[in-house]
This record gives sequence, C-alpha cells and structure tokens, in this order.
Amino acid sequence: MAETCRQFLADCGVSQDRLVLEWASAAEAPRFVELITGYVNTIKEKGEIGSADGEADYETIKRRLTAAVKAAEARKPRTALGTLAKRLHKDGDYSKETIAKGVASKILPALRAERLKEEMLLLLRDSSMDLDGLCKALSAEKKEIERPLAQLIKKGIVKEINGAYQLAS
Repeated sequence: MAETCRQFLADCGVSQDRLVLEWASAAEAPRFVELITGYVNTIKEKGEIGSADGEADYETIKRRLTAAVKAAEARKPRTALGTLAKRLHKDGDYSKETIAKGVASKILPALRAERLKEEMLLLLRDSSMDLDGLCKALSAEKKEIERPLAQLIKKGIVKEINGAYQLAS
C-alpha cells in the first residue's frame, strides 16, 4: 500500500520523499526519535508542498489530490489492488521490486485514469476548456483523456460546444 501511495503521489506532482514508512517497536525509542527527526529535516529542506524540485505548483497539487481521493474510492483501482494482492500471495513474492512493478503496471494506471477523469470534472466546473487546454492542465496525453471524456459525454455529465467542453448541468 505504501508503494501505491508513493507512486500515486508522484503522479499527482508531489515528491515521493514526502511519504516515509518505517517500522520501530516500542522498545526502539532512540530509533523512533532518529526516524522522526530525519523526516522532519527532510520536509523542512523541501519546504512547503509545491515548492520542492520537480513538484507541481500548490494549486495543481491541491486539485490533483482532491481528484485522487475520489479516484481511490473508485472500483477499478480497488479491484486492481485486490488482484495484485492475490497474485503476490499466490507467488509468495513480496519483494520490494515485485511490489513496485505490480503497482506501476496494474494499480497506478487504474488510479491515474480515475484521477484524470475526476480532475477533468474539477477543471470543467470552473470553466469550459478545449482538448489541448485539458491536456495541458492535466499534464496528460490526448489518448489518456479522450476515452474518459467520451464516457462523461455519453453519461450526459459533460457536453461539447464548438470544440470546448463544459459540464452539462
């Protein structure tokens, strides 16, 4: 799960270093202090969210994380996670490399597709946009958004007027 979060944060424009998962037992107080101190120092060095090298700007990250929360609740990503968990259990291979590969090939594409759809709705709530504008705002290729956009149009949630897309209601 941590690897899924780490990769999904990166997809949302957040530095992966902002998420750390370490284990320390109750008997390891000095280790716990060391872990927390190291993490706090890392975050201080990076600065506010959206200010670290390679991160998207704050407003973009805020919009993407809002969409990401909805994406995480969708059926397809949850099904992909369950399928990967079953495969890992069946193979008995829980190595970091195998988990990272499974997340990148199965879970992240499902989460990204859902996030792009939800983020598209957030963008269109504020104003109408053409396909190129959506691609730029979403940092996505046309092929990534054409299908979910067509689905939203078919469901009557989005409509196209003179090459610009807007919410139907």
